[in-house]
Amino acid sequence: MTRTKQLMRENNAFERALSPEFNQVLTDMVVYLRSAPVSEYNQELVRRDIGRMFLDAQRRGDSPADVIGEDYRQFCDQVLAEVPRLTVRERVLDGLSTSLVCLGVWGVIWFVNRGVLARFFPMAIVWGGWPEIPVTTGDALVTVLILAAAGYLFHSVSRAAFSGSSNLLLIKVFGALAVLLVVGRVFDGLLGYLHFGVVLAGVALCFVLGKVLEHLTDR
Repeated sequence: MTRTKQLMRENNAFERALSPEFNQVLTDMVVYLRSAPVSEYNQELVRRDIGRMFLDAQRRGDSPADVIGEDYRQFCDQVLAEVPRLTVRERVLDGLSTSLVCLGVWGVIWFVNRGVLARFFPMAIVWGGWPEIPVTTGDALVTVLILAAAGYLFHSVSRAAFSGSSNLLLIKVFGALAVLLVVGRVFDGLLGYLHFGVVLAGVALCFVLGKVLEHLTDR
């Protein structure tokens, strides 16, 4: 277990002592911190320090606003200004790690749609094959778009942590899904075939490399 995962586990256990009011504010703050250009370990350190402040305030009978003021976002920005930023190397490794894990998840979904459904449910609306799985132009485009959309939506969710409105976020999510669906259906030109064993090996490799890079960034 990495030091970040260990600290995250300790924070999760520690925060069970917080009241729903403090927990909600802390959750919003953690969501906001996730898109900051600082390491996940430093994010967890900030989370731990704020959690301790909240627990002390809760014991005194204070509210979150009594401790950090009414503008939670401004407080987070002030704290982050004192935290070391990620280096270029760390940002590249972190981005690659996240992208590989996302690619692995998408690979599993694609494999189920194109391979498993086509094998066991021949009448399914998803076009596929077994054991050679067809790869279309749409598949390639959707893969690239998914990686871009995942990063964009993650950043949007994090930045909207204190907005109190999810309407715009829902529009973005459904808009992204609609674009992916259209691209996948329209660009159906066949690029070739991949054996299911190659697909599974590729998915496994994505997860393994993603974890290796995660460990490299957690030193």
